[in-house]
Amino acid sequence: MPAGYSRILEFPSSWQDDAKGGATSDPSPLAAFASLVYRANDLVGRTVAWLTLGTVALLALQVPLRRLPTGMLSASSNDVGQLIHATVFMDGCAYALRWDAHARVDVFYRGMSEKRRAWVDLIGNLFFALPWLGLVGWYSIPIVVNAWRDLEIFPDSRVPAYFLLKTMLLVFALLIGLQVLAHTARLIMWLRGSKP
Repeated sequence: MPAGYSRILEFPSSWQDDAKGGATSDPSPLAAFASLVYRANDLVGRTVAWLTLGTVALLALQVPLRRLPTGMLSASSNDVGQLIHATVFMDGCAYALRWDAHARVDVFYRGMSEKRRAWVDLIGNLFFALPWLGLVGWYSIPIVVNAWRDLEIFPDSRVPAYFLLKTMLLVFALLIGLQVLAHTARLIMWLRGSKP
């Protein structure tokens, strides 16, 4: 009998080596891919979470910086704070998805059996999440390329980092896409009866 569906999202205790970056106990390519993506999104999520402190500091500096004669440093602080804030959210979404900490409308979902929830997630991943992420990625490529080509700046403060803000669109699509694929791989393994 397969492990409980909720365990798909966690590293099972028998995979402690895998959680620490070691070899997996399941040699299948699906398991290796899923474990690699889960570890990568854990690393990115935990690292990016520390940027929240920088966001709070920069946005708190706006008030005293507004009292300066030009007020320009306040606008710069705001723009850099927005950039860091966007980075936290756009990169942290995959981490939230990895730990099932995202918002979910589960009026029907919570009452379903584990197997039915697995099927709902699999269908949602394949027919909704991946196509949507494909569109986000596809349409963000020209936006990001043009922003990098022109090295766009923030319009108000002239801080030369607006192109980095636009790059978060592509990073978001890539990280979430990889997490959805890894979750899909674990769902397939679980539904087949093997250890995810």
